[in-house]
Order: sequence, then C-alpha cells, then structure tokens
Amino acid sequence: MRIYKGNADLVFRGIIAPWYGVLASIIAAAVAILALQPGMPAGIPAALLVVGAFFMWPVVVRNRVELYKDRLEIVFGWGRTIIAYDHVTDVHRTRGGFGEATGHLCATSLDGVFIEAPQDGDAVVSVLNNDIFIAELRRRVGLDDATPVDVPPRQM
Repeated sequence: MRIYKGNADLVFRGIIAPWYGVLASIIAAAVAILALQPGMPAGIPAALLVVGAFFMWPVVVRNRVELYKDRLEIVFGWGRTIIAYDHVTDVHRTRGGFGEATGHLCATSLDGVFIEAPQDGDAVVSVLNNDIFIAELRRRVGLDDATPVDVPPRQM
C-alpha cells in the first residue's frame, strides 16, 4: 500500500534519544581523528563523513508519525512504513522482551510505543507526547471508546 496523497490529520514528531547524539558524536570524532592523521588521503575522512551523514541525519529531520483517516504512516530516516488501522490489533507502551520484536523499529528512544499489526508488521515508535499518541491511535483503531484527544494544531 503506497499512498502519499493528502495532508495528515495529525502529525507527531519523533524523539531523538541522547544515545543517538552520542553515536553521532563518536562518528564525527572518528572522522576528525582520521582527518588529523599525517599522510591520510583527504578523501577517506570526507567519505566517512558523507556516509555517516547519509545514514544518521535523515533520522533527525525525518522522524514522525502521520495519522490519516484510514492509516498511519511512520516516516523514519529514508523509510516510510504504512499501517492500515484495520490491521492494528493493539497499541501500548513498550515493555521490552522478545514479544515485542518488530520488523519496523522506528525509535531512537527507549520510551516508545509498540504498535501491533501482524499483517503489516509490528512497529515501535518514539514520539513527543506518547500518551496522547496512544490515546488518539487507540481511538482511531477502535480499541477504546475514548473521546478525541485535544491536540494542538499541526505546526510547520
């Protein structure tokens, strides 16, 4: 299912955990150390910097969950995961363990939300306001009879 038309009803920004920042810093430090080595061709540190930026930077700028009328789309780095609401069987905070192994790990934080969707593949996401996200997604999926959550308007 590839559907990119229309604007999302709600957008939840993703969380970048401190460990991700540490990992990015280690890569940047490794590139700087390589660049200071005498006799090192300039292309090697530059290539490492480009490769590191290619894989790490998109997660910072492309990390969100978009809720549409009939589906949710997880945008994480270079990937986009689409899960129909009809396929979601449960939504809860991650508890860890083998029961929550997923094909779509779209989280850089341990404080995440587990979305169980056996047909599309389970997913783990980390967003700002996890509690509001869980309540709204459970309402849209039909797991709760909750009232709509008051969410601030989408900001660009």
